[in-house]
Amino acid sequence: MRKKIFFSYFIVILVSTFIVAAAFWTKGYNYIETEGKEYNLLKVDNLAELFQQEDIGTKEEINDFVSRYSEKYNIRITIIDINGNVVKDSSNDEYVYMENHATREEVRRALDGERVSVTRFSKTMSEIETYCAIHIKNQSFEGVLRISFPQSELMKLNKELINLIIITVLISCAVAIVISIFFVRIISRPIIEITEAAEEISKGNFEARIFTRNKDQLGRLTNAFNDMSEILKKNMQNLMARNSELEAILSSMNSGVVAIDGANTIQFYNQTFVDLTYTKNSNLLSRSLYSIIRNAAIFNVIDGVRENQTTIVQEGMLSSSSNTDIAIRITGTPLNKEDERALGVLMVIEDISQIKKLENIRTEFVSNVTHELKTPLTSIKGFVETLKESEIDDKAKMRKFLDIIDIEADRLYSLIQDILLLSEIESKNEQDVRPSNIEEIISEVIELLKPKVSDKVELKLVVEGEISLYPCNPDRIKQLFINLIDNAIKSTEVGTIVVFCKEEGNELLMEVRDTGIGIEPQHFERIFERFYRVDKGRSRKLGGTGLGLSIVKHIVELYKGSVGVSSGDLEGTCFRVRLPLW
Repeated sequence: MRKKIFFSYFIVILVSTFIVAAAFWTKGYNYIETEGKEYNLLKVDNLAELFQQEDIGTKEEINDFVSRYSEKYNIRITIIDINGNVVKDSSNDEYVYMENHATREEVRRALDGERVSVTRFSKTMSEIETYCAIHIKNQSFEGVLRISFPQSELMKLNKELINLIIITVLISCAVAIVISIFFVRIISRPIIEITEAAEEISKGNFEARIFTRNKDQLGRLTNAFNDMSEILKKNMQNLMARNSELEAILSSMNSGVVAIDGANTIQFYNQTFVDLTYTKNSNLLSRSLYSIIRNAAIFNVIDGVRENQTTIVQEGMLSSSSNTDIAIRITGTPLNKEDERALGVLMVIEDISQIKKLENIRTEFVSNVTHELKTPLTSIKGFVETLKESEIDDKAKMRKFLDIIDIEADRLYSLIQDILLLSEIESKNEQDVRPSNIEEIISEVIELLKPKVSDKVELKLVVEGEISLYPCNPDRIKQLFINLIDNAIKSTEVGTIVVFCKEEGNELLMEVRDTGIGIEPQHFERIFERFYRVDKGRSRKLGGTGLGLSIVKHIVELYKGSVGVSSGDLEGTCFRVRLPLW
């Protein structure tokens, strides 16, 4: 407050001083310039009169006249004939050529009969000069007499004038400062007392009171201030209690909550909303919702709530920080005052990605299981009906039909067993966990599957270094390798299948490599999904259920490991499993 009043006084005085100084300088400079021109015009008049009285005409007389009076008056004198030729210039040697001056403004106007004063740049002197010229004529010569003097002389006088003005302004400023400080202290003392009390209240000290003996407007302001402090104290206590309750509720919610006004400006929100929108700036209050998130579903809900003044629920997709979309459910509710006037919209945004994922998995699983069961059942039913309705005497043909029914029944049995195994693994209820020799488990699987390997395929185990005992359920690890090696056998008609195992750092690295037909890269992302087949016809023909790699993935995840696949043209396929050792 004191600073504002002080600067107000000081600026008023300073501006006034500068206005007076500027006016004084302008008038002074104009006066010096005008008087200087008049003085030089008188000089040129006197010289012209002397020139005409002495009846000067010859070049020697002109040289003598110019030299004599230029030295006497310490000015530059130039004599120009009626054609514009320079006869004599006191600043130049007589042998130095000077261009014709007929087009010069002062010469042209002087020949027209004017007493003229012109300021311009001089090419001869290479500086700005003021020229005063007059027409001269006697019996022997007619032309122009011109005198000139540099503007630097006038600038010197102007500089002295400016210095005087600056000194005056500085003295005035010093006086203004002293006067301003004196008056500020008198005026601001009661205001400062009220300000200090107000600052205490703004800091939360509602016990602060102002005491004054004044009965004027300041006294009335003091009483009103004390009453306001008491009311604020009570209101703040109530607000803090309600805010604490509201913050606790909002913070405990797993859904994003945000309230906006009629201009889509955020009024309040919770941390879950910040997490859902992946906003880097955590302070979103008073910011436009458009600057935080751009989502058609959200703004459709906002428009619907405002238009119908009722609760609107809509589902949509929201982009995440990893450039993937998450499914959301938006519930919008109008915020109204008691007079039913709309204040804004309250939105609750729920992440339903997991729910949608589970729904899709369930739907896809039911569809796939139904499809997988339908195919063998249809085949079995067809052959059974054929056997029932037809009279087949050929035992070989009947035997063939029964073999097909048996194969399809085995396929159904394998499918059901895989579904039950997958369900058991997903329950993550491991009972039989013990230190196991991985090399022995792999050897058992190889021996088990050797009958399936053709003579053109070599199946071998390569173990690098010593493998520690691994805590696991041996049946799970055996099932993992049965599926991987069985897939390798099915895809390799000629070549080699290598099962590789070693300890690498704090991980157990296991690989199943083959030189079979390989897998195209576009299948890598989905190859571990349930019932996903790279070649559906070939997979069913070889007796696959479509759950083998899904079982592998779930077993690996059960032991907090990772599984990956790589494949290339004519290079076969490599499944790589990493399990943590501790």
